[in-house]
Amino acid sequence: MENKREKHDGIGAIRCETKHNQHRRSYWHDYHEKGLYMITMVIGERKRLFGTIVGRANGRPGTDEAPHILLSELGQCVLKDEVPKIHRYYPEVEVWRVAMMPDHIHLLLWVRESLRDSKHLGMVVRGFKTGCSRAWWRLQDEAVLGGEAPSTTAAPTTSSSAAVVVPIAVSTTAVPTASSSAAAVPKASPLGKEPLRPVLFEKGYHDRIINRPGMLENIKRYMDENPLRARIREECPRLMERQLHLWIGGREYAAFGNLFLLKYPMKEPVFFHRKDPKTGQPTEQTADYQKEHDRLLRIAEEGTVLVTPGISKGESLIVSDALDACFPLILLQKEPIGEYWKPSQRRFYACAAGHLLILYPWHLDGSTDYSRFHQLNDYAREICEATEMRILNYSALAHK
Repeated sequence: MENKREKHDGIGAIRCETKHNQHRRSYWHDYHEKGLYMITMVIGERKRLFGTIVGRANGRPGTDEAPHILLSELGQCVLKDEVPKIHRYYPEVEVWRVAMMPDHIHLLLWVRESLRDSKHLGMVVRGFKTGCSRAWWRLQDEAVLGGEAPSTTAAPTTSSSAAVVVPIAVSTTAVPTASSSAAAVPKASPLGKEPLRPVLFEKGYHDRIINRPGMLENIKRYMDENPLRARIREECPRLMERQLHLWIGGREYAAFGNLFLLKYPMKEPVFFHRKDPKTGQPTEQTADYQKEHDRLLRIAEEGTVLVTPGISKGESLIVSDALDACFPLILLQKEPIGEYWKPSQRRFYACAAGHLLILYPWHLDGSTDYSRFHQLNDYAREICEATEMRILNYSALAHK
């Protein structure tokens, strides 16, 4: 269920989501036909039932020290038994890659030809989810018949997103297993009364259509790096803060990244028009821009935090150069930050390294792009002018 809050813009009330729906579907796409997809399914209530995360963020890749997941019995069952059934029941569908997390799973599916008998991708996913739920119930029944007390909580874990990534060519028998003897399951329902039991996954799923050059490699890299990103979030919590309601200078924001950048005493707004007011040239092509560009990067290198929405070409070039140089940066954006929102790979690692804070102002005028452009730049100046005492009233910024 979406969690919504009401906002007022001085004219009338509008609705704004604070927990955004992750079940995106491309309604223009024909899901009966061939295509390449990354499918994501989430366990109900985000319970961590598929395994336990081990390893360190700085562990050497390819060794046991690198972040990875030890699968629970349920996780093994899903990977070894349920995933192969997709191709068995739907020969037109190949599973190219699997990435399992404690609380969700990614499948890279190739529908190599049109599905038969008016079937579509949703039916494939629904059948897989049903099979996983039945496996979950079966493990519960085995625990009951074996005299064990089935657990009502997930196996202990330190993260919710590290994955075991299995390319289709790799045997699943080599996947490491958790030490627990059975997957965590809810209190048993009477044997033989499956409809009374809860389903394993939450309703719906997220699909991403892979249809551009290079997109497949990016998706595969995203799946491969899930364990590392999870460990970074766990080991560097202060650098990966997510706050949906944060007050800075009397204005409400959602935030992701290093909140301590707000406490830096020196901040500088970065603002450029798209065209030079005097000559009409693109601003980034003028000598004045190059001079200011060099000045901003020089003061950033000395420790000043650059604050900008990065919308115009001149601003976006400063953002890119600051990220490349690992300079401190506060970036304002017009896209909402929800509970499960994540930045792009480049910005994620900048947040993890402590160089970046991303902010979304809740009360942003949505009438035109032009008005949003100027509002965000006004907010950037406000943040730079706010004193430390006025930045926000949030205990996480206090030194312990």
